[in-house]
Amino acid sequence: MGRQRTINDSAFWRSPKMAGRTHEDRATLSYLLTSPFSNIIGVYEFVPRIAASEMGWDSDSQLMPVLRRLSECRFVELDEDLSYLWVRIWWDHNSPTMAVGGTLRQRTLDQIAAIPMQWRDAFIDDFVARLPKDNKKAGNLQADVEGALRPLRVSDRVSLPYPYPTDSRPGNNNDNSISNATTTPLRYPEMLTPDQRLAAEKAVLRFDRVRAQQLLDELSLRMASGGVRHGPLAYLAGLIRAVEEGAFTATASPPSTFQFTATTSATPSSRARAAEELARLKLLAKQVQ
Repeated sequence: MGRQRTINDSAFWRSPKMAGRTHEDRATLSYLLTSPFSNIIGVYEFVPRIAASEMGWDSDSQLMPVLRRLSECRFVELDEDLSYLWVRIWWDHNSPTMAVGGTLRQRTLDQIAAIPMQWRDAFIDDFVARLPKDNKKAGNLQADVEGALRPLRVSDRVSLPYPYPTDSRPGNNNDNSISNATTTPLRYPEMLTPDQRLAAEKAVLRFDRVRAQQLLDELSLRMASGGVRHGPLAYLAGLIRAVEEGAFTATASPPSTFQFTATTSATPSSRARAAEELARLKLLAKQVQ
């Protein structure tokens, strides 16, 4: 069964924003607002070749020139490398309040978490500004959604995240050098991409180290078991909301440190004996040959 998509007639045909748009521009925007590719938030994966076929156009000679023109005019954003498209006039025709209400809320947050990082903060700013501050049922919906989306923002990253070592050279007079140098770095899920890791670092920065590690361990466990369906950052955002609501319970056990302890606790004499034994075995192997 197909989905229903709406277009605000006055915002589309009589809006000053649409003045001067060509037939091709209007046809393309109409398609993007109702496309089978589309989702709740108007930022979605987009395959120009398929879209052109559905419109009865040629992709290279007809659709792509129009999309680039609309991008220059800020009607859309198109990332051809990622095959992602942002319909910037989406909320002129769809309700942002409905997108964060009821059963749609979590799906909306998950889709925002999947937005390419170069667009995400701008999208969140625009989206939150359109929400009411005095909703009859939800109260200050703007502040509520801004808080839920804060872990997904990519701006204001710290320049020196936890995992990097502190300068502990003799000339360093930093009063915190001892405590910083001896602090064990946070462990992040190995399956995170570099961009996802940066976002995760920022998201857990406000927590103490123990709580931050609990959140990361929980995320790592769920990713390893295949329990993260809508992206690791969205799942991490859900864990953080649970902490804020007092509903978080740590269930993931930290990885064993036995091997690390056994390796680092070896004394210089034991290492020397091991080296001597290795040399003896190599010599014996040569004699056998």
